[in-house]
Amino acid sequence: MPKRKNSTPQQRIEKNALVDFIPAVFKCTKSEGYMVEYHYRDKITDKLIRKRFYLNRVVKSYQKKSDGVIHARRIVHELNEKLKNGWTPTFETEDQRLYTPILQLREIYLNDKRRDVREATMHSYSSITKMFNEWIEDTNRTGKVTGNFLRFDAVCYMDYILEKGTSNRTYNNTLKMMRALFSWAIERCYCKENPFANIKTKTKEAKKRIIIDEKHRKKIAEYFSVEDPQMLIVCKLVYNSAMRPKEIANLKIEDLRLERRYIVVRDTNAKNKKARCATITADVIEYLKRFEEYPGEFYLFGMNKNLKPSDRRCAISAFAKRWDKMRSLLKLPQEMQLYSLRDTGMIDLLHAGVDELSVQHHFDHSDLSIQAIYTNHYDPNLNERIFMNAPKF
Repeated sequence: MPKRKNSTPQQRIEKNALVDFIPAVFKCTKSEGYMVEYHYRDKITDKLIRKRFYLNRVVKSYQKKSDGVIHARRIVHELNEKLKNGWTPTFETEDQRLYTPILQLREIYLNDKRRDVREATMHSYSSITKMFNEWIEDTNRTGKVTGNFLRFDAVCYMDYILEKGTSNRTYNNTLKMMRALFSWAIERCYCKENPFANIKTKTKEAKKRIIIDEKHRKKIAEYFSVEDPQMLIVCKLVYNSAMRPKEIANLKIEDLRLERRYIVVRDTNAKNKKARCATITADVIEYLKRFEEYPGEFYLFGMNKNLKPSDRRCAISAFAKRWDKMRSLLKLPQEMQLYSLRDTGMIDLLHAGVDELSVQHHFDHSDLSIQAIYTNHYDPNLNERIFMNAPKF
């Protein structure tokens, strides 16, 4: 039976994950002269790395050899003090950011992005990255640094997102956010590869919205005109003015240009960060005239029971809650969403003969291909329209 080899002191130390370094020692050999040798734990590979540097010039610079040795031993003492305090030679190289704890990446990223993106976008960034950090903690990956968060970890995280029962759309949005986070990390030298880069997206689900025909719009208008007049204006701004709920929530009194028949959508509120003028209809103008005496800095839809102007804006979710309540009372289909009014307004303008380019600009689309996506809805009146207007063979 072969004799079992005894492990060396260094090998025994390497197995102990609690040991972060082996103290520096001063050596002198015939072949290499004076040197210092020590070991430090690499936080990416989690292994002890041997490090050497030579002090021949330092020792020989003294007239007395003993003085040179004293200087060398002082260097060793100072080096060991630094090692005790967590220093490693890595932090003196260009790769020091690779050793940033993975949990800190979120805070650094959000602080950097806060200068460039809208408040609503920041909320999305914050929410998705918060969930990522919670997963890091739950799976005991808190010891990882940015440089060794690998593709396997990324796959495990996306599996976790899938296991939560999220939709393909949410899965894809999360994947997009994680790719963006680590692309930024590469740019800023916190990692060298994007672990999410080669993970495939899921098949996109069809948007669960249908157009809202005139009969149902009339019911909705009758309900809101009695129960919630401000919400009726929200609906008209979505349908006629092609405004998005987030843009409406951020409107201020000073954005109204009633005499010119439009509302200014500021670049800081617009989805594509481009300011535009949203056309408003005569009935909306008449209704909004009552608010012209409010301070200009007041939000048009405030945080109060009636959504009246206030110095604090309403939550964007307030529109959805009021819409859902109405839809439930009127027993409308689940697919009839507030945003459906925007798609319906676009289709109705095209049916009314307004040219595609004008509709594209009105709805703030970058090109006509985007318009085609949003007009691809089931139209319950299509058969009747074709029947009544079909040309004779």
